[in-house]
Amino acid sequence: MLTTNKMKTSNLIHLNKDNQLDIVSFDSPLQHVLQQHLLLLRLLNQQNKWQLWISSRPMLKRSWIKQAGLHEQKVIQLANIHDTNMISIIEKALLSKTSSYVVACINQPLTDSDKHNLQVAVKKSGTHLFLIDDNYLNYNDFMTMSLAVNNIH
Repeated sequence: MLTTNKMKTSNLIHLNKDNQLDIVSFDSPLQHVLQQHLLLLRLLNQQNKWQLWISSRPMLKRSWIKQAGLHEQKVIQLANIHDTNMISIIEKALLSKTSSYVVACINQPLTDSDKHNLQVAVKKSGTHLFLIDDNYLNYNDFMTMSLAVNNIH
């Protein structure tokens, strides 16, 4: 039996199979999201919309997109976004309604105002939002909120 335990404070996933421990390491938080939510991302990939990945530094490799079976032509990566503009850019991307999902890697904690603005943008746009911080912490609240708000077509 294969069990998976997500380590909350690291970029490692431990796989335990028949008393043997293997470790899968991720090169970036974006690769982590890609692997963790591959089935949902493939489903959203069927929509005629962009797939937007936002980060403060280059983190997404085309080889990962190909390997995941996502349409390369639909994937847009906005890298080198300054932290002070990150939430505003995510909010504008959501409200543009041109993406089936937005994956964003943030480096700073969200304020209550940021959380509220992003929640409103997700509800208005019907776009799924996957938020993860650069240290692999605390993206589940937004992902859960996003999934609960938006129906998958």
